[in-house]
Amino acid sequence: MANDLIPVPGCLVKYKLNDSYRLGRVRSNKNNEVIVKWQDNAQTTVNPKAPELSSGLKVGHVVLDRTPDIGHQSLGQGTVVQQRMLAGFEQFLVDFKACNRKVWMPYQHLVLVKDAKTRYRFGDISRSNTEAEKLRLKTLAHAIELWNENTGSLSHLDIDPLPHQINLVHHILSSGNLNWLIADDVGLGKTIETGMIIHALRQRNVAKRILLITPAGLVRQWQEELYHKFNLDGFEIYGVDFTIPPDQLRKWKLHDCVIGSIDRLKSDNHIDLLLAAEPWDLVIFDEGHRLSRKQDGLRYKASERFTLAKKLRHKAKSLILLSATPHQGEQDKFIALLELLRPERRDQLMSLSINPEIIRDMVFRNHKADVTDLEGNFIFQGKTVNAVSVPSSPEFKTFERQLAQYFKLGYSASTEGENQQARAIGFVMTTYRKLAASSIKAIRSALLRRIAKIENRRDELHAIVDSLTELEADERFAGENEERMLTHAHNPDREFFDGELQLLQELIMSSNELLNNDKKFEYFKSEVIDKILANNPEEKVLIFSEYRNTQDYIKDNLVNTFGDASVSLINGSMTHDERRAAIEHFESEGSFLISTEAGGEGINLQKACHIMVNYDLPWNPMRLVQRIGRLYRYGQKKRVAIFNLFQPDSLDQKLIVSMYDRIDRIVNDLSTLHKGEFNEGLKDEILGEVANQIDVEEVLSNLNKLGISRTEQRVSEALDNAKSSVIKQREILDYAATSSSDELQFEVTVSPSHIHNFLIGMLEINDIEYTNHPEKKTIRVRFNDNYQAKFKSILGQASILEATTDRVVASNRKDTHLLDLSSPITQHFINQATDYDFGGLSAVVNNAQDSRYSQINTSIMKWQDLQGNIIKKQLCICCRAEGDVKVNPKGALALFLEKSLEVEQSLPLLDKDQCKQVVKEIDSHLSEYMALNSNKYLMPSDISWVNIATLASLK
Repeated sequence: MANDLIPVPGCLVKYKLNDSYRLGRVRSNKNNEVIVKWQDNAQTTVNPKAPELSSGLKVGHVVLDRTPDIGHQSLGQGTVVQQRMLAGFEQFLVDFKACNRKVWMPYQHLVLVKDAKTRYRFGDISRSNTEAEKLRLKTLAHAIELWNENTGSLSHLDIDPLPHQINLVHHILSSGNLNWLIADDVGLGKTIETGMIIHALRQRNVAKRILLITPAGLVRQWQEELYHKFNLDGFEIYGVDFTIPPDQLRKWKLHDCVIGSIDRLKSDNHIDLLLAAEPWDLVIFDEGHRLSRKQDGLRYKASERFTLAKKLRHKAKSLILLSATPHQGEQDKFIALLELLRPERRDQLMSLSINPEIIRDMVFRNHKADVTDLEGNFIFQGKTVNAVSVPSSPEFKTFERQLAQYFKLGYSASTEGENQQARAIGFVMTTYRKLAASSIKAIRSALLRRIAKIENRRDELHAIVDSLTELEADERFAGENEERMLTHAHNPDREFFDGELQLLQELIMSSNELLNNDKKFEYFKSEVIDKILANNPEEKVLIFSEYRNTQDYIKDNLVNTFGDASVSLINGSMTHDERRAAIEHFESEGSFLISTEAGGEGINLQKACHIMVNYDLPWNPMRLVQRIGRLYRYGQKKRVAIFNLFQPDSLDQKLIVSMYDRIDRIVNDLSTLHKGEFNEGLKDEILGEVANQIDVEEVLSNLNKLGISRTEQRVSEALDNAKSSVIKQREILDYAATSSSDELQFEVTVSPSHIHNFLIGMLEINDIEYTNHPEKKTIRVRFNDNYQAKFKSILGQASILEATTDRVVASNRKDTHLLDLSSPITQHFINQATDYDFGGLSAVVNNAQDSRYSQINTSIMKWQDLQGNIIKKQLCICCRAEGDVKVNPKGALALFLEKSLEVEQSLPLLDKDQCKQVVKEIDSHLSEYMALNSNKYLMPSDISWVNIATLASLK
């Protein structure tokens, strides 16, 4: 029965006496009795089960949830919106704004309170210096919390986000629609932006189930980066970390954050399993341009990848596509991507050619040429690419002629016999050509193994054929996979062609002299390494090779001169921890880091190194771009120098260098009015398009069949098509949304320095002992027993904590705790400051920083979608000066950075009528501001006051 509930202290009750009511508040409720203090200040004991006792609440009252039962977490502050009597229970429908819930509550568990607006309207303005300080801290807490909720930029990240990344995340999350194509230039941090979006959505509690779909070779990298860069450790790889048996589909409920390979998931059996999962809050496709659907007359031809995305679209609330090259000069494919995002706008998208501006609320694109750091400085210092031509020798030319003859006969054999055998021989020839371009050691070792296998008369062809599918799955591991296949596969029971063994033996004889007098390594050391170190003996150099045999060869030679401690290796056979240890050694005390493609995937070395040497040139031009991306990225303070070694007497290498020269000429033609990063971004786009237009590796491997002129013609045709595609892509993407200096002009922006300022204030107001070390950017805090128990996961058995709000300091000092928004300590103090019981609702503040304003109000605005879900929150600081109200003027938050000076207690305050006028003016301006920022996706939901201050300096 309702009378079994006991009103909590603070509950507003009324007691019926004859035909009148007596109103009062419960003071205590011990021993099943309640003591009530009535309006006339008299106190009496009342039976809580008495039928005469009822609630004194009314619609519009502000209340707190004080449910006393253990295990119930308070819903916080809310507003009464409705009243009912149901089955003998007197209940009130309360709108709890913080958690966006409306709940029917028994009146016995509700406490009437006065919010900031009510206090000010009735002139209840505190003169307490403590209350003024709490008002300041409450404002900072809400600012910090909402800024992170809108950008994710204060969460656990291993870098300070750049303005363009913050703008992008804020723009998307504020748009009211989470279906976007993120099309930033290569190297601008789409991974970082994705991590920030996930953090922000998690803080909003609107994205519990997330599915991230990537190319096969990137699933592990995404998992590692989400963990190491963003502290997001709940992502599991489908098919690796877990599987879902067809008869146990309920197990999907155990996996809310999933990463999957697109090529695994696209198969029918996996699609069916995936579609049986619970709906996803967010699905993200990396390299979204791989979702291909082309129009053929009135019919569409969709790839399996596109079909997967289309089926998943019906199981996802929101979809985000990531691609630096989403258009690729093919309008129908681009429209197909946009239709995945916004299927309801299909008719509009069909007219994209005449209405390209419609992509502005679907596509966001940042250009390298435009991005800056927080101080407005362009972040990319540029790069210099040097083609280092290695002089030939008579011995090298002889070896090249012999190799050319070997390849000619081998490729001829690859066109005869069974298809599988032919394919295997062709693969061996192509791999040998790449090894020859890499180093004399690599090709010589391969040829020696070939001789040994022929003489052992074993069969290797089937092993090679079986491995080709694996090789093609992830080209980033191609070099190492090719070596592994050649090393571990068995020999055929006959030569590839008549006389192969004799020709191999002649090649080995020629290679002996070359190995003893290796001009390439000598030139690499004398003309590149020695000159780099002569300029700066402490310089660090990143060296790339496609093959581990070459990697070992370079290492052995460098160790002979510079010592074992100077050289580190990373390759695809190493674990993440092994690679991390090698990188740390290189960054701290090493001089050279030698990496393969697979080893270098996902590593970032821009903080320690700015010089790269490509000992060999990959046939796929995009792999060269990816290599350079290890150094040429945000955080690089110097101009990046790249040295590309090539031997002009090698036809393959000569063609590749010629292709790069041609690209440079195209870029110069297209960018006569631009320079610097515009050109570099354009070059990367063209390289990407070349990789899309033709398979450069396939063209080069067919060089012997096509001849030099036809091969050059195919490369030239691909470059012309790439140029055309890039022009078309740039034309349409010029209409995409992009970062703007105006993006955040009306936002209360926050940085880690605000967290530092806030935490210092919270330590002081809680009487927690601390020492601030501004020169080190650290805080040393001593916690008492209660706090030690609360923060045991961080403190362990210690009572003293070294902490910082600076990410750089935290990364350089492993024993220093980072106080970002992912820290339980920061979260505790934010929760404390934003709680009603903290205070700071209405106070007089003596602020001498800005004498323009007489009142400052902090409010939280909320917008909802058409179904009432809160999709945007914004902190608004209203500064009033005698009738003139400005919402979020520039620098408004700065008024809350310094601790308030003591307030003169005799200072006259406004009377109630004046206070009501102030409230009316502020409410009017807030309503106008909300109307201006609402649209079909963002419907007004609520405006709630946080606090209001009167500035004493004007009185």
